[in-house]
Amino acid sequence: MSRTDSATLVRCSSLIAATLLLAACATVRVGSDYDPTADFSRYHAFAWMSPHTDSRDSANPLVVQRAHDAIEASLQAKGYRLASDAASADFVVDYTIGSHERTNIASYPEPYRGPWFSRRSWWGAPYWGNRVDVYQYREGTLSIDTFDARSHRPVWHGWARKQLTRSDMEHSAGAIRQTVDAVLAKFPPGREQKAGSDVY
Repeated sequence: MSRTDSATLVRCSSLIAATLLLAACATVRVGSDYDPTADFSRYHAFAWMSPHTDSRDSANPLVVQRAHDAIEASLQAKGYRLASDAASADFVVDYTIGSHERTNIASYPEPYRGPWFSRRSWWGAPYWGNRVDVYQYREGTLSIDTFDARSHRPVWHGWARKQLTRSDMEHSAGAIRQTVDAVLAKFPPGREQKAGSDVY
């Protein structure tokens, strides 16, 4: 293989690795945990925790309102009803939403196919070097918690993390709905789900 072909292979390998890394970061990571002693079958009506999350948790109050509306709509789509007063609710819902800057440092080997020639020697074997990529991005986070209305004990916790794109930040309604639905897809926990945090 010529050095030109080797350089092309290196550039292609770097591009593929970087693309896969960015795609992985753009994926929504979702997890949940729950109290195995809780009887979720008796939960039919919910109420919002008071005081619940407000605009101080986000720089954009519209994001907070969209998250609130999306959680309410997703629970109602599952057959739960919003209680007319907190006293008649079976469980209480709260959430937090926000974003922060993060730095990702990725290191992966790059194959440099030989042969290589220098003034002193000649190599026929591949040379392996290290490539380090550093980039900053904004990560959005969402946590949804439910509490038993009688005991006031937490019974379920769900969360999501995602690298935010410009589109996510400028047109957040769709991204928030999708994220909320992904988190609440694990509520209530199924029989096959074991107690403890799970992530996908």
